[in-house]
Amino acid sequence: MTTIKHQIKHLNGCVLFEADIPADTPSGLAMRAALEKAVSAGANLARSYLAGAYLAGANLDGANLAGAYLAGANLAGANLAGANLA
Repeated sequence: MTTIKHQIKHLNGCVLFEADIPADTPSGLAMRAALEKAVSAGANLARSYLAGAYLAGANLDGANLAGAYLAGANLAGANLAGANLA
């Protein structure tokens, strides 16, 4: 399977996590796929830039999203159990 790299960035622009996701992932779901991989890996995503991300239905259980910029993000039905959003 062919993959592409997708980065999750800090508000200051530095890369917090880079994930290999399937190349055929629809562009609107790339951030969701990368974010779920980051959470699964235990990555610290505090102060990440997630504006406008389509995260509906994403499993973000236990994610550290403290101070993340989520303006315009779609979190409908996302699993945020145990997530740090403070």
